[in-house]
Amino acid sequence: MQPDQPQKGRRTSRLILLSVCIGQTIVGLDQRAITVALPTLTATFHTAFTTIQWTILIYDLVLIGLIITMGRLGDLFGRRRFYSLGFLIFVTASAVCGLSQTTGQLIFFRAIQALGGSMIAANGRAIVSVNLSPQERGRALGLTSTAFHIGFLTGPSLGGFLIDTIGWRWIFYINMPFSLYGAYLAWKVIPETRTKEKIAVDIPGAILLLLTNGLFIYAIDQLPRVGWRHPIFLTTLSLSLVALIFLLRAEARAKTPILNLFMFHTRLFSAGILSLFLISATLSAINFLLPFFLQNLLEYSPSQVGWIIVADSLIIMFLAPVAGALSDRLGSRLLCTIGCAIVALAQFFLSTLDLHSSLLRIVFPLVLWGIGWALFNAPNQSSILNAVSPERIGAAAGMIATTARTGGAMGVALSATLFGYLLSSAGLNSGQIESPQSWRAASEIFIGAFSTTILVLNIFTLLAVFFSAVRGPRRDG
Repeated sequence: MQPDQPQKGRRTSRLILLSVCIGQTIVGLDQRAITVALPTLTATFHTAFTTIQWTILIYDLVLIGLIITMGRLGDLFGRRRFYSLGFLIFVTASAVCGLSQTTGQLIFFRAIQALGGSMIAANGRAIVSVNLSPQERGRALGLTSTAFHIGFLTGPSLGGFLIDTIGWRWIFYINMPFSLYGAYLAWKVIPETRTKEKIAVDIPGAILLLLTNGLFIYAIDQLPRVGWRHPIFLTTLSLSLVALIFLLRAEARAKTPILNLFMFHTRLFSAGILSLFLISATLSAINFLLPFFLQNLLEYSPSQVGWIIVADSLIIMFLAPVAGALSDRLGSRLLCTIGCAIVALAQFFLSTLDLHSSLLRIVFPLVLWGIGWALFNAPNQSSILNAVSPERIGAAAGMIATTARTGGAMGVALSATLFGYLLSSAGLNSGQIESPQSWRAASEIFIGAFSTTILVLNIFTLLAVFFSAVRGPRRDG
């Protein structure tokens, strides 16, 4: 068994880092490329966007439930083993996603893809931490973060290009050669490492978290179809609440819980987590709806949509380091409050878009949105980590990732449900909602539903402004 922090030659260290960077890049790429494909997938499979949303939701739900567990299993049974297996599962799932003939097949294979993605994401940075020297580690971890954001940033534009030129299936096939090379490098150059400590793995917590979120989102998804009095809605919602009760009880007793409830006793931590949940919900909801608006109403191509929706990511990439440095001087409360307020303003501008909106009018709120998110995110994460004791920083970091994913999944589900309900209430049937031609023919109805949905989502953002403002003293710590 290898020691926890072996010293490696420079070439080996670079190859280890390359393997981890490949993993981080494809995970980021895959998350964003599919958003541009959603209108195309809806038309291809002749399905409702409330159904196609599950290609995103199932991925997030599996990651929420498994990413912390996969990291702990890697610590116990071998990080290289789980990391390499994650690549192989991911590449296989990517292949069958591209071969899918029905929406159900694609959703199922996306769940398998998320299983592989959770193994890659959970073990990659740990592999860097234990295999590179302390002098190399900080820079290497920074590079892995950059690799993820490169994938996240290029996903929409690359996805749009592939859809326009050779078809939507290639947004999945493109993962395969990189995943295979990453798996080869992982098995060839990464030494097997595992912890010497006995770590309890919170399997019940992972299962109950998956059930709580999955059942709640399914209940919300069914609401506009069956109504709030229907047995399907009532039963699913009740089961979600039961799962939540069991989850809270299990986490209160677990030695190493996925959700460390004790940390919520601190106002700074609780306010930061709530703000993150609310902002993540609105961010993911708009990322879900905007491609439909741009493609089906304004008739932009997938490639053009891909380039448009990276505007906020570019701003975030450049401003995030500045915001992080400012938070060290000014504290999180001011920056987070201003950031959330700017996001709320950006969403208001998005709600005013119509058929005659120019490219500048579309991009301007996205740029504002990027500024607001950049001012909020790094200071908020810093304040959350500062609110806990050093031995709980790892758990707090896991909570940040889980909260962002959970908020994102909830935002997509709620926005799709509300948007679909508004269209149905206006007299449109499922066939009209699914058809891109109907969007243009009944543009006033679709624009009104889009605007109303964005304004309702803005309530979440205004709540985030409130929680940011009351998080505690002006300075953290």
